[in-house]
Amino acid sequence: MRLRVACIFVIIVLFFTWLGVCPSFGSNGDSVIVIEWDGVINFAASELIKEGIDEAHKINAKAVVLILDTPGGLLDATFKIIDLIERSPIPVISFVYPKGATAWSAGTFIVLSSHIAAMTPFSILGSCAPRAYPTGELIQDPKLTNSLTEFIIQRAEMHGRNETIAAKFVMENLNIGAEDAKNYGVIEKVATTLEELLDVVDGIHVEVAEKRQLTIQTKNAAIHYFGASIRVRVLRLISDPMIAYLLFTLGIYGVIFGFFTAGYEGEIMGCFLLILGLIGLGFYVDLLPVVLIAIGGVLIFVEIREPGLEFFGPVGISCLSVGTLLLLRFDPSRWLISPEWYQPFMFTVVALVAILSVFSTLVLYKIFKVRKKRPTTLNFIDGVGRTIDEIGPEKIGFIRFHGEYWKARSDMIIKPNHKVKVLAKEGLTLTVKPIEEEIVTVESEKNNPRRDATL
Repeated sequence: MRLRVACIFVIIVLFFTWLGVCPSFGSNGDSVIVIEWDGVINFAASELIKEGIDEAHKINAKAVVLILDTPGGLLDATFKIIDLIERSPIPVISFVYPKGATAWSAGTFIVLSSHIAAMTPFSILGSCAPRAYPTGELIQDPKLTNSLTEFIIQRAEMHGRNETIAAKFVMENLNIGAEDAKNYGVIEKVATTLEELLDVVDGIHVEVAEKRQLTIQTKNAAIHYFGASIRVRVLRLISDPMIAYLLFTLGIYGVIFGFFTAGYEGEIMGCFLLILGLIGLGFYVDLLPVVLIAIGGVLIFVEIREPGLEFFGPVGISCLSVGTLLLLRFDPSRWLISPEWYQPFMFTVVALVAILSVFSTLVLYKIFKVRKKRPTTLNFIDGVGRTIDEIGPEKIGFIRFHGEYWKARSDMIIKPNHKVKVLAKEGLTLTVKPIEEEIVTVESEKNNPRRDATL
């Protein structure tokens, strides 16, 4: 029964994953695909943009509009997004929107690497100096700074934009607004709304992948907002730095507490959260989702072979589901992000670590205090328990005895949820007999077969 439920659950998860992988809008060539991203640039953002560009190519859309409002993000994810834009056969228009939005750091790199760069009034571009992850300190490495400066200069030159201002974004952490960006030749257009943007960029000539010259034709085009797949949504959730740190920290403490407590629940949950935290923090994890899937398979197998370990099944299903959704690759090491974003982030991390440290100290104190007490000898003989599974002469099952699960056997067949008395103990297996219950012995089953046939 548990195996059947687990299989149904996994099938449902995979079905909805398939539904959410890449929504389709039909083959309408007069369409514009709009991708919205607000928040930190991470690999969830690159996966979303990849899916959106693929969909635009699939339906032969006129353009892809990437709406950005971001404090910056991972350097490697930024380079992947830029690579997707430069390889795209469909023009990509980056639009810093709505009013008051920012495209700091990684966002500025993406905007300057797009075929068309646009901003809404009162939005901001700039602050591209690299920072260490996760401390937020400025990286004083001339090799990295110079390489990023040259990278952004080349992108500005590629699209005919102001190279001097582009260099100052990295070297001087320069910030400019929409009107100044247009006047200095950093962007092409300023628009108040998405519809206005599509009107003002109509007719602009751009060069896309393989040096193909295209004329943008977005006036009166149908607008389709591209939604994130289930995979991207899960990845975006655990890639949030605060959630990633929470998962990682809880995973570590879960493993630690598991070693000091009976059972395997702490270690299993700790490993599960630890792997999710590692993925969210951006470690190289081609193998980690596979490990999750393998752990899930083992846990479900153990649950089937040893019924009664009710914790193993649900965790196993969770490992299988999440591992399937997160079979992706991440290996970022540094960030391009604005300093304003780091203060609340670091405050949250420090507060989280402090709270969990105090809590873990109290828990460990209680654990050691309990372990110092003289252990009591459990009296097994004549003790009373209750069966969890059906047990018999050749069928070992579990009983609940003094709040714990014990393997047990009996000379008689005993159904689940019956009271039993312990007669003997051999290793970790108890020999029991039923009390105050109606029983069916093996001998009676042999001598009194069921009479299903009609005489």
